[in-house]
Parts: sequence; C-alpha cells; structure tokens
Amino acid sequence: MLVSLIRFFRGYVDFTANGMFPERFLNVTARNGINLWNNHPAENGLCGSMTLNDYRHIRKTARKAKVTLRIIQKHGLPFIINKYKPRIGVPVGAALGFAVIMLLSNFVWSISITGTQTISDTYLLGELEKYGVSVGAYKNSINADEVKRAIQISNKKIGWMSVNITGNIVSVEIKENVEKPELETNTNPCNLKAKCDGVITKTNVKNGVTNVMVGSGVAKGDLLVSGVSESHTERYDTLTYLRASGEIFADVNSQKELSLQKKTEYYSPKEDTIERSQISLLWFRLPYSMSFTQFPYYARSYNTHCINLNEVTLPLGITTQTDYELSNIDIAYDAETANNIFENESLIYELFSKGESTLKSRELQISESDSEYKCKINYVFNENIAECVEFAVTE
Repeated sequence: MLVSLIRFFRGYVDFTANGMFPERFLNVTARNGINLWNNHPAENGLCGSMTLNDYRHIRKTARKAKVTLRIIQKHGLPFIINKYKPRIGVPVGAALGFAVIMLLSNFVWSISITGTQTISDTYLLGELEKYGVSVGAYKNSINADEVKRAIQISNKKIGWMSVNITGNIVSVEIKENVEKPELETNTNPCNLKAKCDGVITKTNVKNGVTNVMVGSGVAKGDLLVSGVSESHTERYDTLTYLRASGEIFADVNSQKELSLQKKTEYYSPKEDTIERSQISLLWFRLPYSMSFTQFPYYARSYNTHCINLNEVTLPLGITTQTDYELSNIDIAYDAETANNIFENESLIYELFSKGESTLKSRELQISESDSEYKCKINYVFNENIAECVEFAVTE
C-alpha cells in the first residue's frame, strides 16, 4: 500500500521495449540501479513499468542498447496536474478546499446533548457557551474537565456529566439527580396561626391543640392550633411542647383592581413579508439574497436549517431572516368589550395566582371615566390559612 502511494505521487509509466536484444536493456537498468517492475515478454521485446524520473534518464541508455521505448499508459499525480494545467482554477481550488478543510477541522462543528429530562438543552447550550464551548469554538482551547466541573457546581440538578470531543463534535452526556422527597425533620415546637382574616369552614389538625371551631371568625395572626398541651393531675400540672401541624380552611375575602384605557393602539401583522437569506458556516455569514426595502413597523424572526449527515448536524446551513409588516391600529373599547376583558383577566388570576384555593364567589364592579374603565373584583376564596410560627421554650 505504501509503495503504491509513493509511486502515485512520483508518477510512473507502463512501456514497451522493442529491439533485437531486449535483454541488454534489462542489464542496463540493473547496472544503473533502476527499479523495474511488472516486466514480462512481449512481441519483439518486453513490457514493464518504472517511475517517471527513471524513465526519463534511461531513454538515452536504451538507444545505445538498440532498444526503442514506447509509453503505453501514464499513471500518477504529475500527469493529473499536467492534464489540468490549462485549467489552473481546478488545482488551485482543490488546494484551497483542502486548506479550508484542514483549517475548519480545528473548530467545533456541532454539539450533541443526551440524557436530559427536566433540564432544557437550550439552558445547557447557554451554560456551555459561558465556558467557551460553542459551535465555531477552537477545539484546543476547550478544557473539557474544567467545563464539566464548573457546570456541575453551578447546577445542583446535574448528578453526573461528561464532555467529550470527538473529531469536530462535542458530545455532552447528562445524568440528573433524583430528587429526594422532602421530609419534616424540624422538631422545634410551633403554633399554627392565621396568615389572613377569614371564617373557619374546616379543620384538619394532625398535631396540637385546636383553638378554633367551624364558623368562627379569625383575624391575621390569631392562634389556630397551639403547640402547648396541658395535662392536670392532683399533684401538679404538666406542659408538653409540640410541633403543631394540620390544615385550617377558611373563607377569605380578596380584592383586585383592574383598569383599561378606552382608546389605545396596537400593532397588527399584515400579509406582506421581506425575506433575506444567508449561508452560515461556523461564525461566517454570507448573504446570498438581499432586499433594501424596509417596513416602518415590523416584527423579525430567524430560522436556520443546517445540513445533517449521518445524524450529525454540520455547521453549514441557511439562515433566513423574515420581516413581517405591522400596521398601527387605533382601537376603542366599549363597555361590553371591557367587561369581557376584565372577566378574562379575573379567570387568569384565579387559575395562576389562586390555583390552590377554591373560588366561592366573584363580584365585578365596573365604573368608567372619560378616558378609562375601572374594575374592582371582590372574591371569596376557601383556602388553608394556617402557617407555622415557631416559639422558644424557656425554663
């Protein structure tokens, strides 16, 4: 294999040697130390192969031996280069292409992440970029151990992590920590007190002495469940300090105020768009479609499609920038529309801010002025109002 490769780069020829005494030619080649291979008899002579340089030097000696040499076939790189000499761009382009490939082989082409469950790949790519690992980064500047250690320290959800550089691909493997169930290990005594005003509707006391009953009203800070238990005997009284626990449900009044301008403006997308595309290679960007038109108001988005080869994303793709024209629209709200908007806002508040509470009632009071609508919403929620308040025990 190595000999064939050397012969290809040096170039060699297949030839015939015709004459009365072709054996003299064999003696001449041996005497001059010329390597001759594939030699075999032929009509009126012999055939063989030798390097291009040896063939050039042996021709004069062959004439003295009264042997005529004729090339049958040419092989090797020198003949390929000579063939494309009139087209200088071909070898130059090939050389430049080879140089570009050698240059780009020193950079990261793609990053693959496996093993994530609750941690997003976008977050991990951002963390990797903080420590110099990104598409287009110089491979030799990446310390995989330091990157792995730094990310594990900054994110406690990662139990194990590996960062491997194979060729131009950075492979990141993650194993997330299994979250342990939270156990109540605090044994300090505490009371359950009301965190807001309300009317008690249900008690579910697990530990402690209940101080309220269903139907009673309480104010914020009132004692609901005591962590002090008293026992009386004939000789003495005994106090036992407990860590009160349980749930105390109450109907709680809540208010929320909203406002809406009667006249406002917003931007609405139209059908007209402008697209500009560019070829992206690592950090290089080469526009291949341009437009000098610009909308006065627009929303912009980017979409990148990269080439995938054998499930590997290459750093070569097309990025399309799309501008969507926006029209400035003035809108005026009437009372019915304002009421619908306030109701929707109320539902969003109940779903996301009071998701653990049960809605008992809702009352909207809408008023208006010259420039805006105002809404006061009165709620009644049924919720757990107990909160743990620890206390110190002194002898």
